[in-house]
Amino acid sequence: MITLSEVLSIIAYCLFLAGAARSFQGGGSRVSLMVMSAGVLLDMVTAVLPSLGILPPMAHTANHKLVVMYGVMLGFLVWVLFGVALLLHRQHRQGWYHQVILVVEILWFIDVMVFLYGVYR
Repeated sequence: MITLSEVLSIIAYCLFLAGAARSFQGGGSRVSLMVMSAGVLLDMVTAVLPSLGILPPMAHTANHKLVVMYGVMLGFLVWVLFGVALLLHRQHRQGWYHQVILVVEILWFIDVMVFLYGVYR
């Protein structure tokens, strides 16, 4: 059965994808930045809440702990790269901004797949 943490992670990724799609169409509008930021912040909150005891942590077997750790590291890389993308947008470097957003989209997808593989394999 899917947990609340997983549902929130899926919603966060979908928010980011919607914001990125709007950003590619509209040249990085403020609304698209806000939607993507909401997705990234929701993902961060979803990652932190189990540590605080508010949400139950996702169960995984000890055999796949390394795979889950790779997922966590990819997630952290996604957050850092999104911050870089925001800085590039602020500097009006739209070409680089869109390239980094594309990399974030791809890495976030890989992150979700790796994490789910580690949890459910």
